[in-house]
Amino acid sequence: MELSNQQQKYVSAVLEHAPALSINTNKVNYSRAELRQVSMAFKGKKWIPNWITHDLSRRVSRGVFAIPEIMEQQVALTEDAQQQLADEHIADDMGNHEISDDMVTTGMPF
Repeated sequence: MELSNQQQKYVSAVLEHAPALSINTNKVNYSRAELRQVSMAFKGKKWIPNWITHDLSRRVSRGVFAIPEIMEQQVALTEDAQQQLADEHIADDMGNHEISDDMVTTGMPF
């Protein structure tokens, strides 16, 4: 399912605020209590967005909702960060080759 901009902002807010709230984001299902904590940190209100609470396909059990987009975004961000680190490492390796004046030359042609 493609998320709207507002929905995407809430998913991003969960990823941003979860560490400080001790909420594990390596899962799909979130309790009402966890989502209320995020809502308070994100907007200062305890209300969970209707696109989560009123969508019956997201309801796992009483007070528990499936939001797979959180883990999907986390994986995507992790992969992007790993790729960026790899790119930086390659750039560092390429930039660290220096030629100094004190290198001995053998007089042999290259």
